[in-house]
Amino acid sequence: MSDRIGLGEADANARWIGIRRHQAVLVIVGVGLLSDWVLARRAPLGEALAGLVVLASAAPSFDGHTVGEQFGLALGYATRSHWWRYDVREFGDDVVLFFGGEVALRGYELVHYGRLDLSGRDVALAEALGALADGASAARSGQHFSEHVVTTPDATATLLCLPIGATAPSGWEARSALALEVLGAVSGAPVQLLERFTYLRTRGQLARVFRVRDFSSVPPTRGLLEGLLRAPAPFDLALHVDIVAGEKAQRVASRAVHRVGSDDTTTRSAGFRRTARSTRNFERLAQRELLVANGRSLLRLATFVVVRGSTYADLQRRSAAVWRLSHDAGLRLERGWGRQGSWYRSQLPGGPGW
Repeated sequence: MSDRIGLGEADANARWIGIRRHQAVLVIVGVGLLSDWVLARRAPLGEALAGLVVLASAAPSFDGHTVGEQFGLALGYATRSHWWRYDVREFGDDVVLFFGGEVALRGYELVHYGRLDLSGRDVALAEALGALADGASAARSGQHFSEHVVTTPDATATLLCLPIGATAPSGWEARSALALEVLGAVSGAPVQLLERFTYLRTRGQLARVFRVRDFSSVPPTRGLLEGLLRAPAPFDLALHVDIVAGEKAQRVASRAVHRVGSDDTTTRSAGFRRTARSTRNFERLAQRELLVANGRSLLRLATFVVVRGSTYADLQRRSAAVWRLSHDAGLRLERGWGRQGSWYRSQLPGGPGW
């Protein structure tokens, strides 16, 4: 996205008349059941109860989810195994991750030269990664790469994970040892995770995974993740980029514009006015369609924050600090309750959960 429009709400959270699509379906079904119970003669009481349950499932809850979605997450957590396991193999500079599938990658460490923001080198690095994504978008099949920032009390390291065969931009050096460190594994030794509802037990420590849900409240004069990187508590930051192939990208971009335009026409014909939010969203999608048509890449982005602690109290304290600082910086995080295992897998180098 260009700086003129900026980032907006994720396409997955598309709304119709102010509510998400599945909420509209639940409301229509719930009202239909209650109306039939009121109008029909000798209608069973169960029909009214079912209508009330469906309507309650459409009510919004925390993290942007509805009550029905939260119930589905809790049910899925209660009925599946809480043990996760993955293996890592190192072959020279290449790393192969076995986690519900096989992912091959090569890790590159950023060569730091002091404070990047004073030299302007961070802009050059971002442009190089953008050029990498634009070049990969011309292929028939998309690619996936990730960038990981690992902070400790002593130092900070930046890892770029690319598919084998892809060429890293200048300023990055191949280093498989850092990739193994981010994976938390030793080549040839399996890693086991125990998933709890709000955190994970890893080897010798606890971990909690957050996901950035919304960037739109970040001030335009600040970097999107600048405030988060100032957190005093050590944490890992994972930015995953999934590049949509060229022809598919154009179809996705055009369909999004058509969907929003059709919804706007429908809502206006029903008597609802066009809000400033919907206008901005339409402009953003129209600009995205133009950029994709001009050869720019269409990306699926996901940003994960992994907080670790030696004890549960330590994990809670560090998580609260990261949550508070993210909120003050304009970032909105999702807790990921009931999905800690799948989110931990998705944030690993190579994106095995994608």
